[in-house]
Amino acid sequence: MLAGDFLTKTGSQQNWQFILFLVFLAFLSITSSHWVDRKVVRINELRESVEDLKSQYTDKHRDLMRMQLETEIISKTEMYGLKIPDKQPYYIVNKVDE
Repeated sequence: MLAGDFLTKTGSQQNWQFILFLVFLAFLSITSSHWVDRKVVRINELRESVEDLKSQYTDKHRDLMRMQLETEIISKTEMYGLKIPDKQPYYIVNKVDE
């Protein structure tokens, strides 16, 4: 076994075929492992991206809710000279005599 007689004797073709089969399985296993590692890295990148997008959504939603507050609207419209009237508006009604 240590001298390598099983590879040089007659009928050693089956032994070589088995060794090549084992080498093929080893390469297949290594390739599969690298493929899975790449997938795991991609999944982690996507997970971080989703967390970042959720954080951005939360920030934008908070800003939108703050912008909808009445005090915020009043302060923004005062820049343009608009203000809340003190009196109630009244309607002008056109009456048509029939």
